[in-house]
Amino acid sequence: MSEIQRINITLPKKLVQKSRILIEEGIYSNFSELVRESIKNEILMDKELIEKKKILDKWFKEEEGNWFDTSHLTQEEIIKRIRKTRNELWDKKYKEWFEGLS
Repeated sequence: MSEIQRINITLPKKLVQKSRILIEEGIYSNFSELVRESIKNEILMDKELIEKKKILDKWFKEEEGNWFDTSHLTQEEIIKRIRKTRNELWDKKYKEWFEGLS
């Protein structure tokens, strides 16, 4: 069995309320399962974003002028851009829906 570590997290009240609905409806058996699955999904999404970024870098390096070259950026700056993109995608696609469930 894998090693387990307990952590404490702080969440907005609305997020906890929405999470409880998912548990009550049987989609997740408990809050820990919901968090584990959500983190796994986030890791997979980030991995996909990083892979796409590598492909895009390769494509745009082949373009004249290298207008999209990110080789000058630090890993921290690249991650910051990925997070910004992820948050913008969330806001565009889900934020209105999520807030409408109150």
